[in-house]
Amino acid sequence: MAITVALLRAVSWPLLQSVTVPDTIIARTIPDRGVLEWTSGLLEILVLLLAVGALASLILLLTAMRDGVKQLNGTLERLTNATQPMLSNARAIVEDARDMVATVKRDVSTISGAAAAMGETIRDAADTTAQRIDEVNAVLDVVQEELEEAAITAITAVRGVRLGARELLAYLPRRGRKRRRRPTAQEPAPERDPALDDDQTGNDRLP
Repeated sequence: MAITVALLRAVSWPLLQSVTVPDTIIARTIPDRGVLEWTSGLLEILVLLLAVGALASLILLLTAMRDGVKQLNGTLERLTNATQPMLSNARAIVEDARDMVATVKRDVSTISGAAAAMGETIRDAADTTAQRIDEVNAVLDVVQEELEEAAITAITAVRGVRLGARELLAYLPRRGRKRRRRPTAQEPAPERDPALDDDQTGNDRLP
């Protein structure tokens, strides 16, 4: 503030000298500077120094920030260059995985179609086999019935032959044999052959 006033006075004094009449003498008194003026001057100087220091600090801060930004850009570029192969490999792996999944899907579809066709073939074969087994069972049933009928016929014929032979032997003359006596009440009846009884019973039951 005091410096500004002094500068204004120094500038205005020659102007006043040029405007005034030459024969006029102007006396100007310069007051003594007090403590307040000295303090104001010192404060202005301190403020100016602080402003210069703040400006220098700001410049240094901006310079440091610029260097930091440059370093950060360099680091990012290095990271980008370093990760570019990794990204390329990751893309290749993803593409391979997609191709593999597509191949697996196609294989699964093919296997499913083949399994369905095979299942139909197996079902048809099972149905045909079941039909053939039913036919064989029917044939076996018929053969069994025929065998049973043939066995019954053979047994009947054998029994008829045995019965005829026994009847024939009954009518033949018995030479050299004693005449059978009828059993009395005190004598037990002679034992009969069970086989002949079974033959007689079977013949009675046959039609």
